[in-house]
Amino acid sequence: MSMFVAACAERMAQLFTGPVGADTARSPDVDTVIRCLDLLWQYPSGTAWGEIAEAMKQFPELTGDEQSPGLLAYADDAAAAVYYAVKYRKDGDLTSVASCSNSALNSAEYISDLLDDGVDRYEIEVQNQQADMATLSGADASGDDLVRSLRERARESSRTRLTELMSA
Repeated sequence: MSMFVAACAERMAQLFTGPVGADTARSPDVDTVIRCLDLLWQYPSGTAWGEIAEAMKQFPELTGDEQSPGLLAYADDAAAAVYYAVKYRKDGDLTSVASCSNSALNSAEYISDLLDDGVDRYEIEVQNQQADMATLSGADASGDDLVRSLRERARESSRTRLTELMSA
């Protein structure tokens, strides 16, 4: 499950780093997310996941009751996906896996609703998650080639989502 949540978080990451990174005061938060992504792909990484989770819980995207305005609204789900991936690595609770997955699915649906271009991004995310699970269930989840392949596929998906969102 560690590589599954890493892939979900990676697919969401640029929806956080793009909009949030535009605010230089938020550079430490963007750096935290980027560092988290690198650590999520390491198995095992021996990381202090609890400290990272506590730091992330202070992000405005995770503390507010209100949705962020404009493009930052998509950073809310992205921050949640990364946070739940970290939380899973911290405590191994499968509800964190489900929450990470749901954050990615919700975001995909919201982007499709916004763009209203006939592309069902929710279904695309379902297919991505199913492909990740199929890949991981049939392979050595710690193999360098597998990790590199999964991460690159997730990064490309993240890049595409951000590009689509920015063009709206």
